[in-house]
Amino acid sequence: MLTILALLILPLLATILAARSRSARLNHRVTLLVGIAHLVASLYCLATRNNPFPAGSWLAVDPLAAFFLTILSHTFVLVALYSPGFLRRMEGPTYDRSKRLFYPALNFYLLANTLVLVVQQFALLWVVMELTTFSLVPLMYFYRTKESLEAVWKYLFLVSIGLVFLFVGVVFLGVSAHGVVDYTAFVVTRMAEAAPLLNPLWLKASFIFALVGLSAKIGLAPMHPGDVDATSNAPAPVAALMAGSLRSTAVLALLRFYQVVAPTSVRPFAQKLLIIAGLLSLGIAAVFMWRNRNYKRLLAYSSVEHLGIIVLGIGIGGLALLGALLHLLFNSLGKAALFFMAGNIHRSYGSREIESVTALTRRLPWTGFVWGLAFFYIVGTPPFGMFFSELFVLREMVHCAQWLPLLVFLVMLMVIFIGMSRSVLRMLQTPGEALQPAGQSSEGLNLSHALGLYAMVISVPLALFQPAALFDSLRTIVSGLGFQQ
Repeated sequence: MLTILALLILPLLATILAARSRSARLNHRVTLLVGIAHLVASLYCLATRNNPFPAGSWLAVDPLAAFFLTILSHTFVLVALYSPGFLRRMEGPTYDRSKRLFYPALNFYLLANTLVLVVQQFALLWVVMELTTFSLVPLMYFYRTKESLEAVWKYLFLVSIGLVFLFVGVVFLGVSAHGVVDYTAFVVTRMAEAAPLLNPLWLKASFIFALVGLSAKIGLAPMHPGDVDATSNAPAPVAALMAGSLRSTAVLALLRFYQVVAPTSVRPFAQKLLIIAGLLSLGIAAVFMWRNRNYKRLLAYSSVEHLGIIVLGIGIGGLALLGALLHLLFNSLGKAALFFMAGNIHRSYGSREIESVTALTRRLPWTGFVWGLAFFYIVGTPPFGMFFSELFVLREMVHCAQWLPLLVFLVMLMVIFIGMSRSVLRMLQTPGEALQPAGQSSEGLNLSHALGLYAMVISVPLALFQPAALFDSLRTIVSGLGFQQ
């Protein structure tokens, strides 16, 4: 009961309290405490593989949900720690209403994403997916500018189209089970048990529509534009939340469909679709990151790249699937560090344009240092965790003799590295005015830098020492999807 309380009831109560309270300090404390309780409960479920919900219910915390809950709550705690400093800087009546809505929406976001992760019934999963979208709207529209309004409507439009496709995928999944199981229950475990008896044609159609529908939430090409615009126009903590946890939640929804497909003859077909989607996203990211002139959009396209790697790893399977799951975790850490630093840069320079940012290491020495370190982290430089997760994907591609995807993968990684390094090094090294704006003192080490450094450093022992609580759960997930390691 304590676990259920921490995962669902406390976020609900915190949402109600934050909506009624006008004290920003109280709202922050409640939000942080709820986030920490959620993280502890998630880690408990991950380590013990304990399901706190009654057997046979439509809610459950299986190893897959426990891992994704850990990503969600960890990102949430980082954002909750960063948020008070961000809100203090947003002065003036323009932001009063946005600041008032910030903590209620943040807690509702935690609740909505938790529901997606623990729901085991496909029809209900489709319903709660929409809740995650609504929870984001007041957060994305924080600045209340024309650009942010346009980004919100574009995101809502594309995600709504995606949810229509997802609904059709759910219907086709039900049709595939006609006469085989009681599809009114429509629970993941029951569908997976009956999977070999499902109609393969309708199952293929279901997976196609689910993949297309969820691509808008995941940020996969060609459904990525709404997600990229929303991320690049959102405030730093909201962008970190979207890049670090929202996309992971959508990947979990895709894996629920994959759980049903995995024991059937449709799996090779689904794997090919995932490989194509992953490589396409890598290619789109490579093109736009090379041409990009906005550093927040650069980070948004970096998310398209890494979600492409993750979906590619899921499609390859085996050790690559384990690498893809690790990559989800490490990407959430890296994106938090990068977007926190992007927020510092935007506050100091007043622009998101790369050409406007010069002499970053002299003007903002700590931000410049963490920004540069986070660049090496996100491109997979050892000993950071992303190097090892990408290595797992590469090893499995070699083992399975996936030579064409391997070639495309390596070429795209090289193009992305060169394109991203051009922008980041320009910001760090281009000579320019290094003096602080009037009224601002020289930058010192602050909480945003500490959070960014922590997010990157923690990936090293996780990758090198491979703690059993994490890796045993990941191996259980991989085995449950039908892959040997």
